Amino acid sequence: MKTRSLTEGAMLGAITVLVAILGEYIGIPSIIVPIPLMLLVYRQGFQYGILAAVASALVASFVAGHVFSGLSILIWGFVGVAIGMALREKFSFSKLMVVGIISNLVVIGLNFLLYYLIIGGNVLTDLLTMLDEAFEQAIQMSESMGITGQALQQYEALQSLAPTVLRVGLPSMLLVYAVSMSYINLGIGRAILKRLGDTSTPWIVPFAQWRLPGYFGLVFVFGLVTTTMVQMVAVPPWLQFLGLNSFLISFYSYLIAGVSLAWFYFQKKNVLMFVRVLFLFMLLTVPSVLMILVLLTVADSFFDFRRLNAPEGEPIEVEHRETDSDDNEG
Repeated sequence: MKTRSLTEGAMLGAITVLVAILGEYIGIPSIIVPIPLMLLVYRQGFQYGILAAVASALVASFVAGHVFSGLSILIWGFVGVAIGMALREKFSFSKLMVVGIISNLVVIGLNFLLYYLIIGGNVLTDLLTMLDEAFEQAIQMSESMGITGQALQQYEALQSLAPTVLRVGLPSMLLVYAVSMSYINLGIGRAILKRLGDTSTPWIVPFAQWRLPGYFGLVFVFGLVTTTMVQMVAVPPWLQFLGLNSFLISFYSYLIAGVSLAWFYFQKKNVLMFVRVLFLFMLLTVPSVLMILVLLTVADSFFDFRRLNAPEGEPIEVEHRETDSDDNEG
């Protein structure tokens, strides 16, 4: 058993080193780094995860010729170790997400601290500077191409609005990032474990059944109204902070739930994949389509268009087929 643990630790440690080094050259997100350590801690225990993380950090620093690769493994490895321990303790999905969110936020803080110690600057300040320069270049390029009128005014409005959104709405952005990364961590880890024959990882209902509770709509309305007020009248800083962060969190939540709502009907009507991809493209490029979907999803949280809360005597065709397939896989 000990030999097997060491062998598996060496293999996953080597994968961690490879992913960390490749991430520096071809842009693989650092979010992939915690996965091997998460699997190792879950399957073999905490001590093997720590040993593999330290060994991987040393090897990565040696191969890359600098310490940053090793530091990246140690920092991002914190997420893998934390989630791996939570999986080993048989936490429920909601508790796993809490562990993932907290550990991802800790990692973000450590990265900010590392940036300050090495570069000597503030991440947010430097990001705001880069953002302003990017808008300036975009405006100059638009003017050189002869673009005027409404398009140019939109660039200028974004240039004045973006710093405020980034500075005031940073907490909600970090929270949305941490939630997304935690879900991705767990999703990738669960997929790998299922391939290895382990189906014990807790999960949630199929994507087409995702739905927000009705009271969450009040958060969206509060954020929308407050954010609109900020653009017209002066409001206290604390109200601007609460309003903008409430809007950002609820907007992104309803956006995901909106895609779930659309996917339910795509599956029910057997819509072609091309049409589904086109729909997602329109969400990213046509603001009116995006806003309509969000408003429909807010209404769905109250009226339950998909009848997900229907009595047991009223089965939901699409969801029952997906649930049965999941049960068979399990």
